[in-house]
Amino acid sequence: MKIAIDCRMHNSSGIGTYLQGILPHLLNEQKNDYLLLGDINILSKYKANNVEIQKVNIPIFSMKELFCFPCSKINSCDAFLTPNFNIPMEIKVPIYAFIHDVVFLDIKGLTSKIGYYIRKYYLKRAINIAKKIFTVSEFSKKRISFHFKKAKDIIVAPCAIKNKLINYFPQKVSNSKEFIIFVGNIKPHKGLDTLVKGWKYAREKEFDKQLIIVGEKEGFKTKLSNEDFLKDKDIIFTGKISDEELYDYISNATVLVQPSIYEGFGLPPLEALYLGTTCLLSDIEVFKELYSDFQNCYSFKRENAKDLGEKLLSISPKKIEQKEFLISHFDFRKTTQIILENIV
Repeated sequence: MKIAIDCRMHNSSGIGTYLQGILPHLLNEQKNDYLLLGDINILSKYKANNVEIQKVNIPIFSMKELFCFPCSKINSCDAFLTPNFNIPMEIKVPIYAFIHDVVFLDIKGLTSKIGYYIRKYYLKRAINIAKKIFTVSEFSKKRISFHFKKAKDIIVAPCAIKNKLINYFPQKVSNSKEFIIFVGNIKPHKGLDTLVKGWKYAREKEFDKQLIIVGEKEGFKTKLSNEDFLKDKDIIFTGKISDEELYDYISNATVLVQPSIYEGFGLPPLEALYLGTTCLLSDIEVFKELYSDFQNCYSFKRENAKDLGEKLLSISPKKIEQKEFLISHFDFRKTTQIILENIV
């Protein structure tokens, strides 16, 4: 077969991480040829006898994407694989699409009314025209099926541990105090507001650890209900950092806290557990599904800042080695095999 893959989101967070995880294993499968669509400078590292690269710089979710995509080139292949649910018009070959989550349908207010209906249209269209839908967890599969009763052939192909993390060697970070860490973004469903309140509750009871937030301080100014925390000297913003720097921070943290209200998967806890760092997670369904079998992982009541703070005070952080056990559960080679087995 020759499989066309939309790689425009290769360097983005989330979906880009997934693409970076599966592409090397897909391309090493010598039975197939591949057409990679995206930035040539980024994709050039994948050059091989069975790989063709097509420059495509069309923005995602744009009118140009719908009507000006190089579909004739794609239609010369046997299948089209897209890591998201934005599918151009006029693709005639079988389509295999990813829906990582349906957070915009499950949590109201994350976007405008127009944004909500646009996303719902794209989701419904992807389900109607794709031969199969891939997602990253049983939880996401259940939520897709809930919103789209006609959805069939939803295949769970989970996210996993990247080679970059497997090859990472821990380094110390220059920080004067012990710290806990948050990795995420400023969207309301990430629960950062709950974390800040819970950390302050614990600090009032002599919890002497800084809070490090991976991200740019400027992006947080208008997103939380209480902006005073921006002036707190014990809340540190890393700014934009590389994967290696992120792993350094996670490896050196006493606890990674993931206070999410909703996730389709949730990658930071997986990376933290791989690095041996203690995790404190909200008790949402997907975290129970993915992480309940692992040591060094604790939970608190979702959106309950006091419970989060009390757990910070009560748990005893420690380093636990469980890399082989984690890889046996979350391996991109296995994920890639699931994808290939379902592209027929």
